[in-house]
Formats: sequence, structure tokens, C-alpha cells
Amino acid sequence: MMNKDEIVADVNSMSELIAIARSGLTRNQLVEIDNIQGRIQSVVESITDLPPEDAVEMRPMLLELLSEFQDYSKEVEAKIGELQAAATATEDTKQAAET
Repeated sequence: MMNKDEIVADVNSMSELIAIARSGLTRNQLVEIDNIQGRIQSVVESITDLPPEDAVEMRPMLLELLSEFQDYSKEVEAKIGELQAAATATEDTKQAAET
């Protein structure tokens, strides 16, 4: 299991990865974050092994990471909506041109 400093470093690293993914999304680039679920699980398990006073200190960082991940999720959903709308518009234009 990770110690407190390793947990902080990993949470910061995941936060940076989400920021990179969010930035990439604005440029229509896909940044893979598929391993983040396992990393989060590992951090959570490690926090449970910390002394209570150290574990409590991790709460604000985890809440911030959760907020960042939720914001990213909303941005991905919005991008999917944009792509679906563009695909529908393209299909409608194509069908109109064929008639």
C-alpha cells in the first residue's frame, strides 16, 4: 500500500491527467484515461490503511479529484451530443441532396 506522500502524488498525477484529457477534448483529441479507475481504487484502499488523522487530510483532495472527474464527464457527454448532432445534420443534408 501507498504511504501518505505517495497517495498525494498519485492524486495529483490523476488530477493532471484529467486536466490533460479535458484540454485535449477541447481540441477534439482523445486522451486515454482508462487506467484511472484502478488507480482510484488503489488510492482509496491505501487511505483506509492510513492513521485516521492522515486519512481525514486526504478528503479535500479526493473531493477535488471527484469534482474534476465529474466536470470532465459532463464535457465528454456534451462532446458526444455535439458529434451526434453533427452526424444527424450530415445525414439530413445527404438525404436532402439525394431527393
